[in-house]
Amino acid sequence: MFRCKLVHGSLEQTIRAAWRRPAAYLDRCAAGEGHLVVFDRTLGKPWDEKVFRREATGGVPVTVWGM
Repeated sequence: MFRCKLVHGSLEQTIRAAWRRPAAYLDRCAAGEGHLVVFDRTLGKPWDEKVFRREATGGVPVTVWGM
């Protein structure tokens, strides 16, 4: 499973909101993993804060990619 989102509000709020429905979908499909790509278009924010890779779990392993 793969999903893309734009940051609205804070990064953490965006990740939580983006992953509610897909986490349930992953469980229903018995998927072994998922990926979430989050695009941060905040002007003036340094790239070293925007680009990251983070592992999370919501029942299944999820890799969150920041760009």
